[in-house]
Amino acid sequence: MTPNHKHDMSPDSEAEKSIDTPAVHGARRSRRRNSRQKKYARITTDLRTFLRPEGRAPRRQLQPAPEFRLRSATILPSFAHKVLLALLLFVSGVAGAAESASALTLTVDEARGELDVRLGERRLLVYSFATNQFKPYVRELWSLQGANVLRDAPADHLHHHGLMYAIRPNGVNFWEERDQPGVEKPIRFLDRQSGRDAQGRPKASFTQLIDWVADSNRWAADSESLALLVERRTITLTVDEPSGEVAVRWQGRFQAGHGADRVKLQGSVYNGLGLRLPQSFDLVAHHFNSESTPGLGTQKSDITPARWSAVTHEILGRDHTLVLMGQPANAGATHFFTMLKPFTYLSVTQNLEKAPLEYNRGDPFDLDYLLLVYPDKRPAEQIEARHGQWLKERGR
Repeated sequence: MTPNHKHDMSPDSEAEKSIDTPAVHGARRSRRRNSRQKKYARITTDLRTFLRPEGRAPRRQLQPAPEFRLRSATILPSFAHKVLLALLLFVSGVAGAAESASALTLTVDEARGELDVRLGERRLLVYSFATNQFKPYVRELWSLQGANVLRDAPADHLHHHGLMYAIRPNGVNFWEERDQPGVEKPIRFLDRQSGRDAQGRPKASFTQLIDWVADSNRWAADSESLALLVERRTITLTVDEPSGEVAVRWQGRFQAGHGADRVKLQGSVYNGLGLRLPQSFDLVAHHFNSESTPGLGTQKSDITPARWSAVTHEILGRDHTLVLMGQPANAGATHFFTMLKPFTYLSVTQNLEKAPLEYNRGDPFDLDYLLLVYPDKRPAEQIEARHGQWLKERGR
């Protein structure tokens, strides 16, 4: 056999190409078919090896091309990492947005004399402290359903300002704003903060220094030396979204000031921490209290000793309940003033009309009240339980 014999026997050898017979054509097709079948068998074997279950010994190791190794080792893991990273960022972003939406933010505008507290984008409280006012007070307080539960300076009583605290030390009238009234002069904020309380509820609080002075002394540079009372007022707003509760805790730490050797606290039956209710409450709201006092608020006014007092009616077509709470450590005896005609009013007092309190210069006394707002009717049993919870949280 000549050296070229093997080459001559290849499927497309010149020898066979030169012979044009049916037999030659058949042999050629048979060899090509066998070649294709062998290639298909090798590919099938490689795929089975690549996809085999773990633990089974391979018949033949698949060696991917360099390009495939690069893509499988670098590009695919990189893509997976990017997908995982994007997923983690999305989840953390959603969680952060939810956290932000349920957080309270506190903003102060000194020029306007306003302090604003919001839950996400929802306004919940506006504290007004402009220096041209007679007193700082909560001008707006909103339920979680978007209803403002306070009324400020209505035409019938311009001195009714939302939620406010005022009495008559040494006979100086800090309630009605006429005939040389007293002025609760805001000095500065001592503290402002927001976060969460021990129960994890969103919370915001601020403390303001206030000098209680006669109107003639309101612009004095050293108003502290002329003050009848010096107050450190702390207002804390807490939100419990699952129960629909907005809570305002009003704390006053007082000291008999240097404006007199002795200070006598007096006041009318309604002087204390009072709130003017929405016009929709007038004449028709329902008053009730911890003592289940019958006919409460059906007269022109009532003054009743109790642990708490509540009033309920519709605002913007939805029932709302407001509850004022006192606690045993407060100076004086806790009484509640309730009115239905000609307008609805609720205040918590120290019963100063019947039992005035007297303090020497520098003597301290404290007040601590809680106002709750619910966007529905609340039964007395639930309110009583909430009062007990508040006392327990205070460590009483």
